[in-house]
Amino acid sequence: MELILVRHAKSLHDHYVKNDRERHLFERGYQDAALSADWCVANKVIPDFLVSSPAIRAFSTAMIFAEKLSYSPEKIILKDAIYNAECEGLLWVLRETMQKDGIFMFFGHNPGFTDLLNYLCGPVCVNLPTASVVQIKLADKEQDRFEEKSGKILRFFSGHKSFLLI
Repeated sequence: MELILVRHAKSLHDHYVKNDRERHLFERGYQDAALSADWCVANKVIPDFLVSSPAIRAFSTAMIFAEKLSYSPEKIILKDAIYNAECEGLLWVLRETMQKDGIFMFFGHNPGFTDLLNYLCGPVCVNLPTASVVQIKLADKEQDRFEEKSGKILRFFSGHKSFLLI
């Protein structure tokens, strides 16, 4: 079983919109998302399912990946529970979503994604940068739960910032 975490690309700051969910990608965010998606294609990091927070910045990032990965945008699964979720909430989404066989790519937010990565594989990083991709090998899916330190990082990519290891 594999999970690929993608933190949404660089977005506009809060003062540009009334609602946090409406924050769009910044110009650099579009470029960074495309760069990260291209890295996935080049390294054959190809998911079976794309699962995204409904926030515009996360869904826009997922759409860029869908285009680069030749994945039908209509098949992107939106999970409201990913938006602003803490680690425990993300573990719940994993248990609920990963009942199917396949490789899952989740698009979401910090600090939850950093906390989830550190819970599953770590501690390994202080702050998962925007547009970062982390491919994680998870324990056997028969376990129906994901235990602390039960994952292993297979690959990671962060185009503009260093991946801060602890």
